[in-house]
Amino acid sequence: MAMRSEALIRVRYAETDQFGVVYFGNYFTYFEVSRGEFFRKVVGMSYREAEERGLFFVVAEACCRYLRPARYDDLPRIET
Repeated sequence: MAMRSEALIRVRYAETDQFGVVYFGNYFTYFEVSRGEFFRKVVGMSYREAEERGLFFVVAEACCRYLRPARYDDLPRIET
C-alpha cells in the first residue's frame, strides 16, 4: 500500500496578504486538509471515524520551508 496522498487546494482571496501571496500561517491549514485526505485515502477512514473508535492523532512537530509563493486562485498540490 502506498503511504502517500495528495490534495489540491484552491487558494482563496481571504488567505492572501496585501501583496497577493498566501499568508505564511495558512499553509499549515492546507497541510491539515491534506492530512485529512491522507486518512481517507490511505488509512481508509476519516478523522471522525478514527475518533469514534477512540483513536486520536497528535501533531508533535510541524515546520515548513517556503520554496515559492502561492497566490490567489492557484491550485497548490499538497503531498502527505
